[in-house]
Amino acid sequence: MARLRSIACWCALTAVLGVSAGTHAQVYKWKDAEGRVHYSSSPPAGADATQVKDRIGSYSGPAQVSTVSGAAGGDKSVIIYTTKTCGYCIKAKQHLAARRIPFKERDVEESPAARTEFSRLGGRGVPVILVGAARMDGYDETRLAGLLKQAGW
Repeated sequence: MARLRSIACWCALTAVLGVSAGTHAQVYKWKDAEGRVHYSSSPPAGADATQVKDRIGSYSGPAQVSTVSGAAGGDKSVIIYTTKTCGYCIKAKQHLAARRIPFKERDVEESPAARTEFSRLGGRGVPVILVGAARMDGYDETRLAGLLKQAGW
């Protein structure tokens, strides 16, 4: 029962973080005297609380390719939305660098502007890679190579 309560709290925290990401509200985690975990915007006085960081995880599942609405066809620009700790982001950047393809990196945890762009795109995990009018959520080397070829790289 306590484990289910913790899972429910974690789900609620995730929802709070998703809503508060744009407002940069602080979320704290602490245990009460009975060992129960609590989350709130301010810990009680004297509590041994830790600030919960708003993190974006790696995209899970196979890479998904789609078209960016409103993007101009024939555009060869490459933009990749990343975080420092995302292994797939690192692989994607290495792939682009090895092919000497210029790209713009947008770290969604470090840059509020990048986070806003990522949210506007409906990003749920990183990397999100834009190649002209094409979009890849996640990373697949073969599919990225195909997108780059279509764009004229």
